[in-house]
Amino acid sequence: NKLAFANSIQFQKQQGFCSVGPAESIYRADNSLKKSPLDDALQIRLSSIACGKHHAVAIEAPASGNGHTPRVFTWGCGNYGCLGHGVQADEYTPRSIALFEQQDSVFANNPPVSAAAGASCSMVLTKSGHVYYWGKHKSNAEAVMRPQLLNELAHNGHIASHVAGGNQSVMVTTQNAVTVAWGQGPHGELALGKVKSSSKPTFVSALDACRCVSLACGYGNTYWIVQKEDADDEKAIEQLETVTDEAFMDLEAAVVSAKSTKK
Repeated sequence: NKLAFANSIQFQKQQGFCSVGPAESIYRADNSLKKSPLDDALQIRLSSIACGKHHAVAIEAPASGNGHTPRVFTWGCGNYGCLGHGVQADEYTPRSIALFEQQDSVFANNPPVSAAAGASCSMVLTKSGHVYYWGKHKSNAEAVMRPQLLNELAHNGHIASHVAGGNQSVMVTTQNAVTVAWGQGPHGELALGKVKSSSKPTFVSALDACRCVSLACGYGNTYWIVQKEDADDEKAIEQLETVTDEAFMDLEAAVVSAKSTKK
């Protein structure tokens, strides 16, 4: 569980974890950040990692017995605040998000367990099922420069179980078999029927009562793996629309026809 990254020619270990000082003294005279390597950089272990279009977010693995709250690191292209440091600046080494390291950190009794990323946004899922979001996934929305709790879920009794981001969409599933989606879905990736966009979390009625065990978002598609362990699960799955082999063949034929027409 050491961090590593791949480029076009080799696969290398990455140990350059860093942080910045207190908020009032993080800049030098030339306005550059006072970054410093973490003393425990070589001992840091990770438990979760996710990649966006040009950035990454990772969560430190919990260490038993030291009372240390797992940190969240981000690096890469900082457009739209997707790194969570409050500025649109690139980071070439994993940098800890200061907001999560404060003495009264929101993670003190509710540590992060899973990281997720969309093209230009980042999310963290906590042990208690809360989701923190930053960045931007809608072209007509303002960027969220620092992590924010998704109040629509946390304050309505929803305990999130999975979270994922696509090109312009975000999906969250909950322990009580509810799925919500928001963002822009020009290719139908929001699963909201004829609705192509939503400015706030919206229930995906087609998945009512379906308990999700895995979730993934792509550029213009979304996939769920749903549970089938009891009669309630079977009943929920039966309500889902089934795509037949004939429908796939018709779709393939339509795509081929469209390509030939363009030529």
